[in-house]
Amino acid sequence: MRGNCSRIVFLLIVIVWAFVGSAAGQGASPSQPATSASLVAAAPASGKPAQIPSKATSAQSNFEDISAEPDPPMSLGEVARLARAKKNSAAKAVKIFDDENMPRAPISAGEKAPEFAGGGSSSGGKVTILDFWATWCGPCRHALPGLKQLQAVYGGDQVEVVSISEDEDEGEWRSFVSQNQMNWTQRLDSNHQIMRQYGANSLPTYVLIGRDGTVLQQYVGDDPDQPIIERMGQDLKKSLDGKS
Repeated sequence: MRGNCSRIVFLLIVIVWAFVGSAAGQGASPSQPATSASLVAAAPASGKPAQIPSKATSAQSNFEDISAEPDPPMSLGEVARLARAKKNSAAKAVKIFDDENMPRAPISAGEKAPEFAGGGSSSGGKVTILDFWATWCGPCRHALPGLKQLQAVYGGDQVEVVSISEDEDEGEWRSFVSQNQMNWTQRLDSNHQIMRQYGANSLPTYVLIGRDGTVLQQYVGDDPDQPIIERMGQDLKKSLDGKS
C-alpha cells in the first residue's frame, strides 16, 4: 500500500514539473507573433486601441496622393514649340503697301475686275487667276509648287493663270521665271500699277475672276499647311460649273 502511494506521488511530481517547464518555454520564445490582445495592450493611455491600416487603405491613400498632384508646368521649350506651330499655321505674306500709300481698298467679290495693259480682267470667257508675287518674296517662293500644281490641273481651255511680278529688276525676274519653268502667262508690274488697281497690298495675293469678268474671291498670303490649289479649289470648281 505504501509502495503504491509512493508511485502516485512520484507521478504527480513528474506531471507538475513537465507542466512548469512547458509554460516557461512558451514565455521565453522570441518568435511568438504579437496577438491582437498584445496590440491592444500596447495602445496609448487614451484607452483607444491602435489601428492597423489595411493594404487596401494604404493603396487608396497612395492613389489619392498621386491623383491630387497638379500637372507639371510646360517648359519654355514646349511653349516656344507651340507658338511656332501656331505661327506656321497662319498664312504668310509680305506687305508692300500700307494704309498711307494704298490708293484704294481691295476689290470686293462681285465687283468688275479692272482691265490692265498687256492683259485683261478675263480672257475669252475663261476663268482667270491673278497671282501677285515677286522673286524676293519668301512666301511667294514657298507657294510656287502649289501654283504650278494649280496650273497643271486647271490651266488650259477653261482657266488662265496670270502671274504679275512686282520686281523692279527685269533681268532678275526673267531669269527666275526661266529657271523655275513658269510656263504660263507672265506680266511685269515694276511700278506696282496693276497691284494698286486691284487694291492688293501684300505678296502673294491671288485674285479669282469669273468668266464674266467679276471678282469672285481674293486670297492673301501663303498658308504652309494648305497650298493655293486647295484654298481656292471649291470656289474655282463652282465658277467652272457656272454656279458663281
